[in-house]
Amino acid sequence: MRRALLAVAALSIPLAATTAGLVSLAGPAGASAPVSCTKVTGAASGDLTFKGCGGGLGKGTGPAAALAGTGTITWKGKHSGTTTITITSVTNPSVSRCATGSTEFDATGSVTADTSGKVAVGSPVAGDACVSTAGAVSLVKHTVFAL
Repeated sequence: MRRALLAVAALSIPLAATTAGLVSLAGPAGASAPVSCTKVTGAASGDLTFKGCGGGLGKGTGPAAALAGTGTITWKGKHSGTTTITITSVTNPSVSRCATGSTEFDATGSVTADTSGKVAVGSPVAGDACVSTAGAVSLVKHTVFAL
């Protein structure tokens, strides 16, 4: 019995750490991000491509400036339309998860408009990105862009 309890406790620690990371990405307790994109790439001075987005949205494009203010993502998947986001906070964590030579930016905000019918207005927006010295943008490994 004691060994079984120790095994359950040992398995719970990694699960709790993983769950804590997901909760922090989704926002305040009880809030959830109905749509997430598994890949964001592009140039800090140009457009970004959002790929692997749920809800049938598939792929979208939007200006990189949207991650530092307000911008509109145009969807090209099964459900077309647009989603406008407003970023209200961008921080640089003291310990970066990006490759050497890149800077991490963690952005949060909310959805302010949507014509796709798949993203709720008012939904929290959160994403952690790496920007290289050459200006290439990508998500921090093992994270998603949630909206």
